[in-house]
Amino acid sequence: MKIFTAIASLRTQTRIIFVVCLAILSGVVLYLHHPSDENPHTLACRATLQIVRDKASFRGIVDFKSGDGKGIAHINGIINVTPQEEYTVQRTVLFTLADYGRSPVWVSRQIIISNRETTPAGIVQQFLPDFYLKSSGVTDIDIFALNKDADLITREGIPYLYCQKYMLPDDA
Repeated sequence: MKIFTAIASLRTQTRIIFVVCLAILSGVVLYLHHPSDENPHTLACRATLQIVRDKASFRGIVDFKSGDGKGIAHINGIINVTPQEEYTVQRTVLFTLADYGRSPVWVSRQIIISNRETTPAGIVQQFLPDFYLKSSGVTDIDIFALNKDADLITREGIPYLYCQKYMLPDDA
């Protein structure tokens, strides 16, 4: 008789362990697949760039902030054409964004060129896309969260910008 009681007790314990494991596994699956409340197209990040064209180079920082259908991009840097010929790039781009599924479309609406910018138009065009130069649209953008500290912005599947996240103040 004791053997039947032991078997019944073992079956009950096995069932309890199975139900607990199933509950934990279900919780983990729901946590991993639950869509976050954060809009994937909301950005607050900064990237350091270096672009080389022939013998000239651009070194600078791009700062992106976007959300609620609009955004702002700041670009600050130096273009070296020759060791004696160095120019400053300093501009702000105000843009709108529209969500089309997983990919946003950015349209630059206003380009504000700082009075400190010294780069001739012909030279800056060699380094910056039209988005930073005139009102134009950028499509086929994807934003991937690489980890909690960085996003990867791609365009047409090609890595475009590795952007390190930062926190905005609560009243921004």
